[in-house]
Amino acid sequence: MKILHGYPPSKPLSRLRSLAECFGVPVEYVRITDFGSLVCSLKEIEQHGAVVLDVESLAKLCHKNELQQLASVLAGCTLSVMLLVTSGNEPECQFLQSATNGAVQRAKPLPQAKTISFPAQPRRIIGELASYSYSSDDRPGIGLATDVNCGPEVLMRVDQSPSFVHTRIGNAVVFVWSTLDIFDVERPLRAEIEFETAADQYVPLIIFLRFAFGNQCWHNPDPGGGIVIDDPLLKKNYGFIKFPKLLESARRDKYHVTLAFIPWNHWRSRAKNIRMFLDYSDCFGVCAHGCDHTNKEFGSADYDWLLSKTFIASKRMERHFSRTALPSAPLMVLPQEQYSMEAMRAFADSRQFMGLVCTACMPRNLAKPEMTAADLLLPAQDSFYGFPVFKRHYWKADMSTFAMSLFLGKPAILVEHHEFFRDGASGAEEFVRWLREVRPDVQWRPLIETVARTHARRRIAKGKWEVRFFTDLFYLEQKDEGTIEYRLIRRIPETVHVERVLVNGSEVSFSRENGYIIFDTYMSGPQAISVQIEVAPIKPTKSYSPGLQYQTSVALRRGLSEFRDNVVARNPIALRLATRVMKSIKQAAR
Repeated sequence: MKILHGYPPSKPLSRLRSLAECFGVPVEYVRITDFGSLVCSLKEIEQHGAVVLDVESLAKLCHKNELQQLASVLAGCTLSVMLLVTSGNEPECQFLQSATNGAVQRAKPLPQAKTISFPAQPRRIIGELASYSYSSDDRPGIGLATDVNCGPEVLMRVDQSPSFVHTRIGNAVVFVWSTLDIFDVERPLRAEIEFETAADQYVPLIIFLRFAFGNQCWHNPDPGGGIVIDDPLLKKNYGFIKFPKLLESARRDKYHVTLAFIPWNHWRSRAKNIRMFLDYSDCFGVCAHGCDHTNKEFGSADYDWLLSKTFIASKRMERHFSRTALPSAPLMVLPQEQYSMEAMRAFADSRQFMGLVCTACMPRNLAKPEMTAADLLLPAQDSFYGFPVFKRHYWKADMSTFAMSLFLGKPAILVEHHEFFRDGASGAEEFVRWLREVRPDVQWRPLIETVARTHARRRIAKGKWEVRFFTDLFYLEQKDEGTIEYRLIRRIPETVHVERVLVNGSEVSFSRENGYIIFDTYMSGPQAISVQIEVAPIKPTKSYSPGLQYQTSVALRRGLSEFRDNVVARNPIALRLATRVMKSIKQAAR
C-alpha cells in the first residue's frame, strides 16, 4: 500500500503505517510535490492496488482549479482509495468535496466522542461489527457532513456523526476517514481499556485493508465459540444449573460447554454423576480453574511457589481422570481473573498447560507498561514468555464485545457462573443464536480444539501463505485444492530450549529469529495437519507443603462457596450475609 503525502510524514501517518504492517500489509511513502505528481502517482499505481491520500498535506499543494480534475482522475483508476482527514480545515474540506464529487461536503469538529457505532449495513464491508456500538473515552473528534443524494454509505459514526464513509467514483472505491489521531499500536499500554475505548482510531483502517487486500491481510478464517462455566462440582445439579437439561440443550443446538473445575475438588467427583458427563462428551468438557481457588493465588510474586502450583494443579487433574475417565483440557482458567508476571513465567516454564483463558490479557503487577496494542490485535496475546492468553467475556445481553473479538480473529468465549442459569438453558441458547447471527460460520468445538486451531494467516504469494499460531499443539486445516506452501511462525523466547518440532508426527527442521521459531511445510488438497512443539518442562526445585492451617482454610472456603451457591443464592438476605463472611475469610487468609 502506498501513502501519498505532501510533507514529511506526520505522526498520524507513521501510526497508520505501523497499524497496516500489523495486518501484514507493507507500506511505502510517496512524497508529492504538486498536483501533477499526484496525478502521475495515482496512475502509476497498479490496478486493484490501494492508496492512502493524506488530505491535510496534499490539499495545500493543489490549486482550486486543479482540484476540479481530481474526481475524474480517480474515476479512471481501478483503486481502493482512503482519504485521511486529520484536521478538518478549509483546504481539506475543499479537497474532500472535489475528490468525492460532493458526496462528502466537509469535516466538522466533534467536542466529545462518547459513542462509536456501526450501522447494520453494509455488512459485506463492516463484517461482524454491523449494528454494534462501543464506548469511547470522551475525547474530541472529527465528523463528516455528507450529501445523501450522492449516495455515500456510512460505515462508522462517532456520536451519531458520520466519521467513516465510502462511495464509488468511476472505477475507484473511495473511503473517507476523519480522525484527529490514529492509535499508536507500538505504545506500551497501562491497561487494556486504553485500546478498547479507541476503536474509532484503528477499526476504519482494518476495514479498508481487508476490503483492498482481502486474504493478504492477517486473518483467522475459522473462529470458534465456547461457553465456560466457573466453579461447579460435577453433579447433576449445582446452584441454578441443571446439567441434564443444559447438556441436552448443548447437544440439540450444537454448542459446547466447558466446566472450569477446581483441581482441589479432584477427590470429590462420584462415578454415578460422571457417567452423565461422559455420555455428553461431544458437547461437554472440563479444564482447570486455579489450583486451590484461593484469593489471588496466581497473583503471587513467588515464582517457585507458582511453578509448584502449576504442577500440583496438573497432577490433580490427572488423578481426577484416573478416577473418573473424564479427560481434562490442558487449559487454565484463573480465579478472580488475576495473575502476575511471575505466574506467566511459571506457566511458560512448566509447560503443564497450553494457555490461559481469562478476561484479562495483562498481568496485574506490571512495574511498567510492556504490552502494546499490536499484541491485542492478535487472535491470542502471547507477548509474555510466549505463553498465550485467550480472551473471554461476560455477557450482559450485549454482543458487541464478542462481535469485536470475532472481527479481530479471536475466539468468542463466554464466561458465566451458575446464576446465569436461573432460567435454565435459555440464556445459553440465546447467546448461541446471537453469536451465529454475528458470524454464521462460527465453529463450536471442545475448548482445547478451539484454542489449538486459533491462528492468523495471510497469503504472501501465489501458492504461499504465512501462519502465526499460539499453542504448542496446533491444528492447521486447508480447504483449497492444489499444493500450498506454509511458513509457520510461533513466538517462543530464545532462552527456551525447543527440543523438536513435529508435523503429523514427523520431525521437521526449524530456525529461530527475533524470539520466534519458523518452519515450512506443504499441504496438497483439502486436509488438516497437526503441529507439536516439544519443550522440556522446568520442574520445581523444591516442594511446598502449605500446612494444616492453609488446607483447612481452603476446605472452609470451598464449603462456604458451595453453601452460598446451592442454598444461600436463593435467599437474598442470606446471600448478603454469606458474602460478608467470605470477605472476612479472604482477609484472614491474607
